[in-house]
Amino acid sequence: MRLRMLLLALAALMTVAAVPASAHEFVVKPVKAAVKAGEKLTLSALSAHVFMVSEELEDPANVKIKAVDAAGTSSEVAVTANKATLAYDGQTSFAKPGYGMLLGHRLPEVWTKTPEGMKKGTKADFPGATVSNLYEKFCKTLIVVDKADDGWKKSAGHKLEIMPLADPAGYKAGQEAAFQILVDGKPQSAEVFATCDGYTKTPNSYGWYTETDDKGVAQVKFSQKGLWMVRVQHKAPGKDGITEHVMRSVLVFAVN
Repeated sequence: MRLRMLLLALAALMTVAAVPASAHEFVVKPVKAAVKAGEKLTLSALSAHVFMVSEELEDPANVKIKAVDAAGTSSEVAVTANKATLAYDGQTSFAKPGYGMLLGHRLPEVWTKTPEGMKKGTKADFPGATVSNLYEKFCKTLIVVDKADDGWKKSAGHKLEIMPLADPAGYKAGQEAAFQILVDGKPQSAEVFATCDGYTKTPNSYGWYTETDDKGVAQVKFSQKGLWMVRVQHKAPGKDGITEHVMRSVLVFAVN
C-alpha cells in the first residue's frame, strides 16, 4: 500500500513537471483560435514561465512572426512591444478558408552559465564562465479559418516541430490525441509536456507529461476545454565553443 501511494504521488508530480527556471517558453497566443476569412486576428508573442502569461520582452530583433494561410501564402506579422503585458502584440488575417498557421521563431541566442547565473553572451565575455549554449525557439499556432481542412498536416518547416496526427478540430476535453516529434523532418524521441491556458499560475508547471515511443509519437490527454500548448525540447552538440544547441518547440491549438 505504501509503495502504491508513493507511485501515485510521483505520478501526480510528473503531471505538473517543472523545467529549469531559465526555460522561458516562446508562445504565439491568439485571442481566439477560429476566425472568418479576412477577419482581423490579434495575437501576442509571449516569453513565459506561467502558461500562457508573458513575463519578459525578448530582444525585438530576435522575435519573428509570420502568418501562413491555407493556400500557403506567407506574410510577416509586425509586432510592437507592450510594456504593460511584457508581450509583443500584432494583428493579421487569413484570406483563404481552412487551417491558417501563426509561426513564431525566437532566433538563436547564446547564453552562458557564469558564477552569477545565466547571462547572454559567450564564455569569452564572462570570466569564470563554464558553459555556453545556443538557444533557439519555435512556435506553431493552428487557426481554423471558416472551416477546418487538411492543413493541420502541413509542416511549418521548423528544425524542431510537433505534428498532430489527427485533425485538431475534433479534439474534445477528456480525450487523448497523438502527436509526432520531428527534428529536421525525422521522428525523434522526446519528453513531451502539455498544458491549457490558465491551468495553473505555478511557474514551469504543466498539466500533462509523457514520453514518445521509438517513432517519436506521444499521447496527450486533454483535461479541459481551452487553448492548449504541447512543448518539447531537443539538444544537439554545439560547435565553435558552444556546448549544446538547445531547441524548444511549442504547438498551440484549441480543444472544444
